[in-house]
Amino acid sequence: TATSQPIFTPASHTHPPPQKAAHILPRRQHRTRVLASSSTEGGTNPAPRKIKVVGMGGCNLDYLASVAEFPKPDDKLRTEKLEVQGGGNAANALTAAARLGLGSTLVTKVGGDALGDGIVNELNMDGIDTTHVLRAPGFPSPFTYIIVDRKGGTRTCIHTPGAGFGPEEMTQPLLDEIIKDAALVYFDGRLAEAALLLARGARAKGVPVLVEGERLRPGLDELLAEADYIVTSAHFPQDWTGEDDLSDALIATAHRLPKAKFIITTLGKKGAVLLERGTEEAAKGSSNPDASKQGRPLAEVMSQLERQLLLERERQQPKEGCTSKSGIDIKPGPVAETPGPLWLTMSSVRDPSAVAAKASDAAARAAAMNADASNAQSYAHAGQQDVGEAVLLAKATMASISALPEGAVVDTTGAGDAFIGSVLYGLAMGLDRPRMLQLAATVAACKCTAIGARQGLPSASQLAKSDLLGR
Repeated sequence: TATSQPIFTPASHTHPPPQKAAHILPRRQHRTRVLASSSTEGGTNPAPRKIKVVGMGGCNLDYLASVAEFPKPDDKLRTEKLEVQGGGNAANALTAAARLGLGSTLVTKVGGDALGDGIVNELNMDGIDTTHVLRAPGFPSPFTYIIVDRKGGTRTCIHTPGAGFGPEEMTQPLLDEIIKDAALVYFDGRLAEAALLLARGARAKGVPVLVEGERLRPGLDELLAEADYIVTSAHFPQDWTGEDDLSDALIATAHRLPKAKFIITTLGKKGAVLLERGTEEAAKGSSNPDASKQGRPLAEVMSQLERQLLLERERQQPKEGCTSKSGIDIKPGPVAETPGPLWLTMSSVRDPSAVAAKASDAAARAAAMNADASNAQSYAHAGQQDVGEAVLLAKATMASISALPEGAVVDTTGAGDAFIGSVLYGLAMGLDRPRMLQLAATVAACKCTAIGARQGLPSASQLAKSDLLGR
């Protein structure tokens, strides 16, 4: 029943001590999680080198126009504020990770123009290694116009891409240098052909791979198939699978991607859900009465976790979280999880033909939005077939959004990138899953207190009063 105690448990105030970061490092690096620098000047102990994470994908300049209300067709209006900042999913996520304390390395390409110089300089100011940011002489750098609607709380992006990053440019020496000493490699789904070579090279070296599913893109299927960890937007699972219900789409996604250890889907104001694969041994040892192979519908499990979160929010004393640069206190929300893995099933009523049609429609929309309408087939899942009555043995965790005062949200641009940057930190540092989700939600909320994707990203010192960093 909805009030039964043994099935779902709050997790927001029961964190075990953080695990060692060696939990995620490749086997060959287990003995050198924190690498010492060679400098010993002045007889002092050498400074520890930061844990290295690599990101490959989008990097551009954002022109952010804040307006009172989104314009109607043929309207003319003035901006309330105009900001010019660095952007791009991978670059933003790595900036978030760098400010939390990781050593971020970006792999991308920008133009050989003055805009490109500014993009690289901004990244360097945040301590990001731009050694592998290629320059394209004679090509403009990519840029995005973003309309920030203050009344509606939305942002609308219009992107102009730059030069491509061809697979021939991902040479073996470059690949080896990029992966060297990396704890994790992240891909945002862009530059897909070259990214696939790097992903496969990372797996061959035992370096874990995280892939983002923001929206349908050509070549994303192959990248997702290499992923150890996946983070998606709220709509991606349904667009990719054609399933009408999110819970069915999550199971179908996991069914198609057997290498993925976990899948996180952000849910906007509802927070985020994480499904982590379990083993039959763990399920047998679980105290959960629903761990039997008969299973429960994931939709039912998620609904019960949502109710648990509401109860926890009402009775839980808010913990210390983060203080924004503008002085706003952000409190992490509660987390609820199943005690262990259980068999999760899809809904009983599904129409395979309708599922296929919806997936095809989503691919056509994605191609049209990318000015690529004639190439819609490349946006569809290559092996589109009905998953039947798929089941998933997994532990489910749900996290609330972090609490912000009314009116504190300025701009949501880059909130998903901030979330992913925090997940990179959580994986590299070996944080338990509830703490990692709370950190990600808190960092994303802090980002939303300022305009643009990076201006509001917090530094580690802004989270010093909390235990979210696991230090």
